[in-house]
Amino acid sequence: MQAVKTDRKIKLNKKYQPIATDADEIYINGFFHFNISQIIKDIDSKKLLVQSEKINLKNWLKEHSLEFSVIDKEHLKTVDTNKPILQAEIRINKYEIIDGNHRIQKAFDEGLKYINSYKLQGEQLLPYFMEKQQYEAYVKYWNEKLLDYKDKN
Repeated sequence: MQAVKTDRKIKLNKKYQPIATDADEIYINGFFHFNISQIIKDIDSKKLLVQSEKINLKNWLKEHSLEFSVIDKEHLKTVDTNKPILQAEIRINKYEIIDGNHRIQKAFDEGLKYINSYKLQGEQLLPYFMEKQQYEAYVKYWNEKLLDYKDKN
């Protein structure tokens, strides 16, 4: 595991406003709701610059679990495994798939070894919360976790 930089503290923007846009696709992680539609638009337009990573499916599936209950077997037929999935650092140094579970499942089913992804750091998620309260809670959560890491190291 890579070392965590404690200088990643996020300063709360009291004037924060979520991006005003229609969100066709939203990722829900407990209280946090991310605007996936806007993230994809911003990556495609190069407004959001993210790291690319090839995911080794066998290794990834050892460390993560897909929620098979949310995998729609009919939708799998239409999925394009060439389209990169989105990973996000919702917890410090822990990345979750926020868009592309069907693509991972289909790639695995087809025996592919790798799938391409875009990897967003926690700080890059800030503009994409659906509500201001979610943003504020995330900033508090993030900064508390940084302190925990600092105390442990």
